[in-house]
Amino acid sequence: MTDVTVVIPTTGRPSIAEAVLSARAQRGVSVHVVVVCDLPEVPATVDALRGEIDEVVRTGGGRRGSYARNLGVAHAAPGTHVAFLDDDDAWLPTKLAVQLPVLEQLAAEGWQPVVSSRILQRKAGGEPLPTATPTELIGADVRPEDYLFRRRRLGVGRQSLATSTLLTTHRLATACPWDETLPRHQDWDWLVRAARLPGTRIAQVPEATTVYTVGSPGSISAGADWRTSWQWARRWEGVWEPETFADFVAAQTLRYALQARDWAGARELVRAIRRNSPPSAPNAAIAALGLVPRATLERLALRGSRAADARPGDGVR
Repeated sequence: MTDVTVVIPTTGRPSIAEAVLSARAQRGVSVHVVVVCDLPEVPATVDALRGEIDEVVRTGGGRRGSYARNLGVAHAAPGTHVAFLDDDDAWLPTKLAVQLPVLEQLAAEGWQPVVSSRILQRKAGGEPLPTATPTELIGADVRPEDYLFRRRRLGVGRQSLATSTLLTTHRLATACPWDETLPRHQDWDWLVRAARLPGTRIAQVPEATTVYTVGSPGSISAGADWRTSWQWARRWEGVWEPETFADFVAAQTLRYALQARDWAGARELVRAIRRNSPPSAPNAAIAALGLVPRATLERLALRGSRAADARPGDGVR
C-alpha cells in the first residue's frame, strides 16, 4: 500500500532530478511521486526521470506554484497522505519515516495534522550547512503567523516552516487548497489558513529532514517586490494580533520597500505599523537591513553559520 503522495511542482530546472530521486529514496515508506510541470510541454529534465516518477502532469504553463500543488493533490494516489517538495530542495532518506508516525498519532487523536521539521540550508549549487535550523520549533498551540513573524531571529536560525518539509493528510490538503491568486507568500498563506480550520494542529519534529536551497535563480521570494507582499499582508490586518502584523510588515514588507528604495512605499508601511503596534526590536533591525543588498545578507548569514559550526561542540542535534 502506498503511504504518501509526493507533489513536486517544477519549471524544469536541472535540480528536479535530485528532488525526485530523494523522494524515491525514502526508507520504510512507500511513495507515489507526482511531478507537476508548470509548462506547456514536459521538459527534457523531467522526461529523463520517467522511470522514477509515477505520474507527470502539465498545467499548460505559467500557472505558478499554488495551481501546480493543487493539481498534484488532485492526482494523489487513493488513501495516501500528501507531502510537498520544491524542485530545488531535497529530502534526507528518513524524512517521511520520521514524520509519518507523528502525523498518524495526531490524526488518531482527532487532529487535522500538518507536520514540519528542521532543515539543512544551502546556497544554490553549494553544500548544506551542518547545523539544523530553525533554532526554535513551533509550540503546540501557537499560530503559524505568531511563530514565523513575531520577534524574528536574525540569520539562518530564524523561525521557518519550509514548504518542502510539509506533510499532511489528504483530507486537509483537499479542504485547504493553495491560493492560486498569490505570486508570493504562498506557503505562509496556506499555513495561516490551514491553522484556522477546526481541529488543525501544526507540529514540527526536531530532526532535520530536508535540504533547503536559499536563493535559487528565478526565485520569486528573492525579489524586492514589496507591493505583492503588502497586498497579502493587508488581508490579515485586524485578523492577526497587532504585534504580529506590525512585526511582519516591518521585517518583510518594509524591508522590501527599503531594498527597492521606494521611499513613498516605505512611508505607507510605517503608517500601517503605527496604527497597529510598535515592532519588536529584532524586527525593526531586520527592516533596517533592507538598506543592505539581499545577496550580501545571505552571504554573510551563511558565512556566519559556517563559522559557528567550526567551533567545538556545535553541529546537528
